[in-house]
Amino acid sequence: MTSDDIPIPSSPILFLDYDGTLAPIVPDPTRAFPHPAAPGLLVELEQRHPLYIVTGRHLKALESFIDEPYPAIGLHGMQEGTIHGDVTDLISDEARAALDRMRHSVPNLTGIVVEPKGPTFAVHYRDAVDEEAALEALEIWVEPLPSVLDVIRGKKVYEVRPRGVSKGTAVRSLMERHPGRVPVYIGDDTTDEDAFEALVDVPDAVTIRVGGGETVARYHLGGPDDVVEYLSRYVVA
Repeated sequence: MTSDDIPIPSSPILFLDYDGTLAPIVPDPTRAFPHPAAPGLLVELEQRHPLYIVTGRHLKALESFIDEPYPAIGLHGMQEGTIHGDVTDLISDEARAALDRMRHSVPNLTGIVVEPKGPTFAVHYRDAVDEEAALEALEIWVEPLPSVLDVIRGKKVYEVRPRGVSKGTAVRSLMERHPGRVPVYIGDDTTDEDAFEALVDVPDAVTIRVGGGETVARYHLGGPDDVVEYLSRYVVA
């Protein structure tokens, strides 16, 4: 599938993931610089349409890569705010306490790295010496997961989040603020499936999975190059 095969709604609201969508996936998250064309393209897009960055990162972590104060959703739906601006955590005290307990019980194996994300965290095993042993240890770790939490199994990463909060719940909430707009959601990871599923029953919604993998999204694109090519059609339409 090419970008020309995917429709361009006349009145869109754009929801764009960052890692793997606007920027290539890299081993070091601190080096995940955006596609060269993305910064200028985002400026033009926001001048024409409502636009939100929807990411699994803490929104403060995107300030190194995105210069403009775009509205955004962070931590897979647990944050709402503005890049370079105010950020609100959407998390209960009970979930916060449960996350803290989980953080202190992460398996201590060589190559397992804990990445702080404000009230939550991610556990990466990309550099594990024995990946099979790391996976087994992490599965044992999440087996007694508190009822207020969910686990996300991503690309060589485990993330724990409050139950009932996701990119999907965030997107549906934002759509209510923009009646009459057609959602366009582009993302590449497991957590983006929550948003795709939340938009399944929305007429004319454009949901795009970037990269491979099973998906409920209606369309596919190969990588950030294709995403930029597709989004560029919105500034000439």
